[in-house]
Amino acid sequence: MKDGDQDAAHVLYERYVQRVFGLVDSKLGSKLRATTDAEDIVQSVFKSMFRGVQAGNYEVEPGSTLWNLLAVISLSKLRRRAHHQTAQRRDVDRLVSLQTVADGEAMDVSTDEFLEICVRETMQKLRPSDRKILLLRIQGFTLAEISEQTSLSCRTIARRLRTSRKHLASLLLEDE
Repeated sequence: MKDGDQDAAHVLYERYVQRVFGLVDSKLGSKLRATTDAEDIVQSVFKSMFRGVQAGNYEVEPGSTLWNLLAVISLSKLRRRAHHQTAQRRDVDRLVSLQTVADGEAMDVSTDEFLEICVRETMQKLRPSDRKILLLRIQGFTLAEISEQTSLSCRTIARRLRTSRKHLASLLLEDE
């Protein structure tokens, strides 16, 4: 497999895929399961392992198995995925299944709330520093006050606000 033998890779995959799937599936919590498929993580585990072996990053002693390596990679990928899904601005609890929406049982969100969600999600596409400036301006701070808080000149603040407005307008008005 180290030399790129596809048959050897296939044999190893077949030997360990059920075991890796069982581990990933057993450790995948209900919240993470809502956004992540165990199959995706299993495929990623094998992809990482194959690349690592070919690059010479992993050495497995003759006569030993790859299970320990696969288990460590699997748990690491699960931790990273969970960290990603629970990052500061993500909230797995806000997810609504497509079936629920199709059945008309979706959350009753008013137009103002929906607009706020759209604006918040669109603002996430701005650079963090520009997002902070825009949020301070929305909260009613003057350019001089924002300048004091960010240690940027009033002229820089005005330019970044102009650029952010143009960027947000293009994102909100683009055809999907």
